[in-house]
Amino acid sequence: MNNSLAYDVIKDQYDLDTLKEIAEHGCASGVATNHIYYFETAKFFDLYQEEVLEYIEDLLGTEYLIETFKTNEAHLTGYKNDVVWTYIELVAGQIVDDAEELEVA
Repeated sequence: MNNSLAYDVIKDQYDLDTLKEIAEHGCASGVATNHIYYFETAKFFDLYQEEVLEYIEDLLGTEYLIETFKTNEAHLTGYKNDVVWTYIELVAGQIVDDAEELEVA
């Protein structure tokens, strides 16, 4: 079992400028260089599935996850990719927001 939290992995793998780019342009832009290919996103999903799904469900609702599965026509690897990209984008936005709040304080 991996003790590292998915959130910490994203925070550690990308600097603040990259996280800003991810938050603004999304993972599909290719800026999330450690999570571009299906094998990378599927592995991340498999390692952190519970945390990823819970985070997305809390912020976007269960319906978002269901719709993402439908959009991928039940293609599991595509679903994993889209869910991980959504997770990374949400986390990037949160980290950027937190950093900006600290700058203001």
